[in-house]
Amino acid sequence: MQEFKGTFEELQGTITTTGCIGQWSDIANGKQFKSKEGGILNWFTATGRVTFQGPAAPKAKLMQMLGSETISEPQVAPAPSAAAKPKSKVFLVHGHDTVAREQLELVLHKLGLDPYVLANTGGGGMTIIEALESHIGGTTDAAKFGIVLMTPDDMGYSKRDGESKVEPRARQNVVLEMGMLISALGRPNVAILKKGHLQVPSDADGILYIGFNDHVKETVPRLAERLNHAGFKIEGSAIAKAAA
Repeated sequence: MQEFKGTFEELQGTITTTGCIGQWSDIANGKQFKSKEGGILNWFTATGRVTFQGPAAPKAKLMQMLGSETISEPQVAPAPSAAAKPKSKVFLVHGHDTVAREQLELVLHKLGLDPYVLANTGGGGMTIIEALESHIGGTTDAAKFGIVLMTPDDMGYSKRDGESKVEPRARQNVVLEMGMLISALGRPNVAILKKGHLQVPSDADGILYIGFNDHVKETVPRLAERLNHAGFKIEGSAIAKAAA
């Protein structure tokens, strides 16, 4: 709210110097000046507050003549803009395939999500298991969804079957962390992406795997469907962009 802190005589002098013609009168708690065109200035002596009234054109002319540096129309402070909604965090578990991991990060960014990758954060000295315990679960900014990226980083076989049955498989720590994610978040809130043919844990056959061969973007339609079922709101345009 603009104010005039001088005396009434000083305010009169200010208006006189503009060449504005009109009349002064007393109002409750102050003085009023009305120009011959109909513009009105109200000055409240106790607070120094100044307001303008009257038809739009005379009111604007009066304000212009007086100048905004001395007296101006009270300004309504703009409403604070709504804070941008933070992106939903998704916890990633991955192995040694850096290319696939980076592809997945890009896909998630295009879907409007915030992938949490320990390797990208410095980790704060935490091990991956400590990071899992810290960044998934109930806190406000914790990840409410997890994605396990299983890539054929190792080769393995059952001792009973022998080397002739060797198959590609994910790193064993990835399998452990997958179990922790499912335990913490529940199966509906975990997606498991599986690259090519690889051995999966024999006791995890009830888990839904989303397969791909060359690029993680092959998983986008089914991954987005799973995210939406988990309560996320993934727009169709974002899905198309991520799958392109």
